[in-house]
Amino acid sequence: MGHKVQLHVYDLSRGMAKSFSLPLLGKRIDAIYHTSIVIYGIEWYFGGGILRDIPFQTPHGQPFEILELGETEIPKEIFEEFLNGQTDRFRMDRYHLLENNCNHFTNECSNFLLGVGIPSHIVDLPNEVMSTPFGAMLQPMINNFFSQQGWGNAMGPVNNQQQQLPMFPNTSSLSTATQTTKTTTTTINTTSINNNNNNNKVENHPKSNSIHRHYKLSNKIPLLLNSKPVLFEKSDVEAVFNKLKEFVNKEFKGKENEQQLFTQYEKESNQLKQIIKSTDVNIAVPIETLRYLDNLLITFSDDHQFPLLEILRMLLLKNQSNQYYTNNNSKMISNILSKIQSKKLSKASELLSFRVINNCFHSKSGINYLFDQSMNNLNVVIESTIDALHSMDKILKRAVSTLAYNLSIHLSADNPNHQEQSISLLGAIEHILSESNFSNEDPEISFRLLMAMGTLVYCNDDLIEILKTLDFDFNKYLNSKELKVSQLTKEIQLLLL
Repeated sequence: MGHKVQLHVYDLSRGMAKSFSLPLLGKRIDAIYHTSIVIYGIEWYFGGGILRDIPFQTPHGQPFEILELGETEIPKEIFEEFLNGQTDRFRMDRYHLLENNCNHFTNECSNFLLGVGIPSHIVDLPNEVMSTPFGAMLQPMINNFFSQQGWGNAMGPVNNQQQQLPMFPNTSSLSTATQTTKTTTTTINTTSINNNNNNNKVENHPKSNSIHRHYKLSNKIPLLLNSKPVLFEKSDVEAVFNKLKEFVNKEFKGKENEQQLFTQYEKESNQLKQIIKSTDVNIAVPIETLRYLDNLLITFSDDHQFPLLEILRMLLLKNQSNQYYTNNNSKMISNILSKIQSKKLSKASELLSFRVINNCFHSKSGINYLFDQSMNNLNVVIESTIDALHSMDKILKRAVSTLAYNLSIHLSADNPNHQEQSISLLGAIEHILSESNFSNEDPEISFRLLMAMGTLVYCNDDLIEILKTLDFDFNKYLNSKELKVSQLTKEIQLLLL
């Protein structure tokens, strides 16, 4: 079953727009709109940050209109991840009546959930009205409405008595490992770096050259000498397969030409679940089971793809299935790259697709596949990464900054084919880090991008000279309250000496 998405529409003018708009504007308007999104039995809206409440019990009173926007298959956990990525944009101190208001928030939510925005007359109305004398008359009332509630900056219910709705925390300052989302990544930190090096028995970074001057810094740059890629390793497996079963019924039931796929589902899904839940990376993976998943990925409509992408992401952490999907006989990863490049994916599918690409780095086979120049995969990955780094969605940006770091480990200064790609990636990272306001940025994103920057210039004199020319402002990150960020910044500066 899909989740019904509604738009609750309120009138901030308290009836004044309907009464006075005709003589003052020359045309009649029904309301000055405030909107909220209702889904999963919760009403979400932009007030003093992104807030949630019991429907019909918000400070706005009763909606004068309820619009049925459609149904979505996106689960609550993925929607909450999306909201986490929007917390910096939709804060009270960034509220702007014309440029960043409650209707912009619900429009973003609707686009994420359904692929279409809310009605344009709602989004466009403030610009049309507030430039008039009537708008100037209403503006103090509207500004007062948003200040009188004493709303805070964290996500959560407005009404204190509504304890049955748990606080949805603002996790913008937390590392990925401590977030309460269902899907997390391995977070780069000093402890994991030491453990990774011990487990892999790697004494030198794979890009090291014993005759390069950076070799002498090996005991001074422990963070940059990390050589293990960051992977997306956790998932709510039961929830994913429950959603998949629901979609299989929708896609295949009653379709005679798909009956074989439908009848195979129970057997193959149990096999897939067993493989994913196993802690053995060398677990045997039947080729028939992988081909079954391929058929589902090819057959399913775009709206029903995301549980399959989650399963594929987890399968890439098993050696046999990683090798299956990262050889030239399989086109699945290339197809996903093409979809990312097309920019036609929903936000949920885009996020999960980037996580799939990250998990290709689990094996040498996956790395070779992404870096295979003959298939043009690397150019597509680099271009898509650079483009998506400009996203305002924090959760997506974490996945993309992780990919930038994973790429940086294997872009070799000794390979002339990699030099242009390294320069492009370094330039994009430097631009993003320079433009971002660190106090408002997710420290984990900054850390991963700095790791990518440092890893790119490590043992690469040409990139060092380019970074010097760009005159990057290190002081912003040296003064970070995050110890690992300031430590990493010092390590990068050592490379430039």
